[in-house]
Amino acid sequence: MRKPIFLIVYMLIAATVCQAAPKQLRQRLTFDQGWQFRLCKNHQEVKAVLDSLGVKNVSFGTEGEKAAKTKVTDDTEPEQAQVTASEVTASTMKGNASGGGFQSVCVPHDWSSFLPFDPQMGGSAGYLAGGQGVYVKDFKLPSSVADKERIDIAFDGVYHRATVWLNGHRLGHHMYGYTGFSFNLTPYLYIKGNNRLVVHVDREEQSRWYTGSGIYRHVWIEATAATRVKENGVFVVAKTDGTIIVKTELEGDKEAKVTHAVFGPDGKQIASSASEELKINNPQLWSCDTPVMYRLVTKVKNSRGRLTDEVTTPFGFRSIRFDANTGFWLNEKNLKLKGMCLHQDAGSLGVGVPDEVWLRRLKAMKEIGCNAIRCSHNPPSPEFLTICDTLGLLVLNEAFDKWKSGYYEPFYDDNAHKDITDMVLRDRNHPSVIVWSIGNEVSEAWKTDNEGVERARELNAIVKALDPTRPTMLACQQGFQDKIADVADLVGYNYLEPRMVADHKRFPERKMFVSEAFVYYSGLRENLVRDWVERNPWNFVEDYPFIAGSFVWAGVDYLGESSPWPAKGWCSCPFDMTLKERPQAAYYHPAWNPEKDYLKLVVRDNCFNQAIGTDHWQYPPMADTWDLPYTDSRCVEIRCYTTCDSVQFFFPMWSNPQLPLKPRVTANYPDHCITIQLPARQGKVLAVGYRGGKEVLRDSLVNHGPVADVSLEADFTELNTIAPDYSSATAKNTVSHIRLKLVDSEGRIQQMQPRRFRVEVEGPLRLLGVETGDMRRTESWRTTELDTYFGEGLVRVQSTLQTGKGRVVFHVDGFDKPFVKELTIK
Repeated sequence: MRKPIFLIVYMLIAATVCQAAPKQLRQRLTFDQGWQFRLCKNHQEVKAVLDSLGVKNVSFGTEGEKAAKTKVTDDTEPEQAQVTASEVTASTMKGNASGGGFQSVCVPHDWSSFLPFDPQMGGSAGYLAGGQGVYVKDFKLPSSVADKERIDIAFDGVYHRATVWLNGHRLGHHMYGYTGFSFNLTPYLYIKGNNRLVVHVDREEQSRWYTGSGIYRHVWIEATAATRVKENGVFVVAKTDGTIIVKTELEGDKEAKVTHAVFGPDGKQIASSASEELKINNPQLWSCDTPVMYRLVTKVKNSRGRLTDEVTTPFGFRSIRFDANTGFWLNEKNLKLKGMCLHQDAGSLGVGVPDEVWLRRLKAMKEIGCNAIRCSHNPPSPEFLTICDTLGLLVLNEAFDKWKSGYYEPFYDDNAHKDITDMVLRDRNHPSVIVWSIGNEVSEAWKTDNEGVERARELNAIVKALDPTRPTMLACQQGFQDKIADVADLVGYNYLEPRMVADHKRFPERKMFVSEAFVYYSGLRENLVRDWVERNPWNFVEDYPFIAGSFVWAGVDYLGESSPWPAKGWCSCPFDMTLKERPQAAYYHPAWNPEKDYLKLVVRDNCFNQAIGTDHWQYPPMADTWDLPYTDSRCVEIRCYTTCDSVQFFFPMWSNPQLPLKPRVTANYPDHCITIQLPARQGKVLAVGYRGGKEVLRDSLVNHGPVADVSLEADFTELNTIAPDYSSATAKNTVSHIRLKLVDSEGRIQQMQPRRFRVEVEGPLRLLGVETGDMRRTESWRTTELDTYFGEGLVRVQSTLQTGKGRVVFHVDGFDKPFVKELTIK
């Protein structure tokens, strides 16, 4: 076959590169900007759009899945290219993606979050549609990578069923929406000239929670030599005695040699070796309180002694183990897992979440006392785990929700092995990751035959072969069979604390923890979660040392799994979707941080307009306000969550404005919470907390005046520009969260007098979303106006590629003047 001209040019360039050392060994460059997107109604429209872009012979359904199994591989010869250079110019590059229904977007991008709510879409999807999407990106490679022998494109996550073409050539197909994937662009790439990348995403199916749709994680261009470290090919095992064992997989030259160097937290080199084992003295251990990170730098030289690749791998020294009687141990210190489960969406952002939003969320969880995150029920983004490494949060990394049932059923037979392999290989160097979960609430757990057992054994064996240093687990639901649960190293119990107590007697060697727990109620029976009492499930962890910890369902309100319309998601979490801590979450401060002084007053009453959660997953209605709608003296319940030994209350009476009540001893009340019943009278309720007989804290509930002003609080007023394409890293500090509060004349928040507010953005900023904590809104996630909820609203803005001054302008009903928050973008 006659070689196409562009391939000859490529081979000449590659030959030239082989004769000279590259300017930079390995480049990983951002590729998030400059995308065009079009939402299509059906497969017929998708075919027409792809045809206009030069993509031919597209198949869907069964034919498409067969084609996916015959994707282009890294070993595909350039001679097998299906179109010539002249055909690429005339056909592939035809069509203007900036027109014809396309819109400009940057990724991460979740197209479902831009759509209007539709009750017909169902609560699982958050009442948002999915559909078929086409992404297009026309680009030229920067000169900095022109000398590279290989160019790859790497997607951190596309949901889901993604097919990728470059210059009309089908690169491949990736089914699972939660794992990353990459393709070799080199055979079909113009080193100098225009290139067109096309991605088709099929998101017709819906999971049981909101998944989002599209290219919702970062995209990267990776430029390397042909002889290089294989993708995710470095595995570091760092022991607490300072021993480091490194396993490295290479591609290219079979005679290539590897050397390693270790750099400490201060950036100085402290060890080097050409062998697989290194040793340092007195390593600083990674822990929740001291998350110390080291770096391993791996260098590759080919058989001619030429340096061809260099890879940096962050890691930490730490030890983990689980014990059937004493639970979890980190660095040989017993530690309870104070965990929260998290889905991967973030309110109005859908699943297209900037890294800074995750940083803000995870910081808030750690501040409340959380030390562990369960990624429910899928592998998270790489950046998520890097944040957990940095903050000192432990991670339960989960491969699947369900196996041969639910949304993953069509994928399981052909993809489960690869998907769980991808998760382990990508994430096994993160010290934050302490457990691999091979599945959640699989239907096979109910079966008495061995079908599920064999499936569990297969997945467990895959994980153990790739990483023998961490335990595996299966999260089990009501009615699970013991024989499948015990295949993995650990058993996760979902809402089954009473069964754990019984199972510890039946199976004293079983290692266990609560993989999902209610936020407020506890079950009473071994195998029936719908029989419960008012007692926080964390009490089981405190009472029974063999329970390693517990993961609250869930940490932050999320989209999907909705209560009946109009609720758009799960609305009974410690944090609402704006990341405001719910008054009900006050429980976790004394439960998880008993050494800290804490005292918080809240009112429990049905007068509060709060969304109803699902059954016993919900909280009873509570708020931290004394502005009640009652004009009589009916009694309401006041709760005081505290770490104090005792609390004395002072109550407003007509004859005595501050009547002292008898001190209450905290130990006499359950859940670290003193409860009293008081008439709903105007005035001030005061609580004074004592430790060791000394006053340490006060809190009060008072009546507020009418709304007199608006307060605007921004977490950042100075932002960096977002990273342009071909940057070495994504930019940090590009997002600002601005919280609006309605206040009275004394600057105190007035929660019970809602106002409509409208937002405008000026300057080099883009509006990411307007939110309140009320998921019953009917306005789309793209609205610019809402009613406040309990006196508050939240606006997210992000910088652009431009520097300058930006303004976020709030127009609030009842005020003639606007309220402005100014930001500087540099």
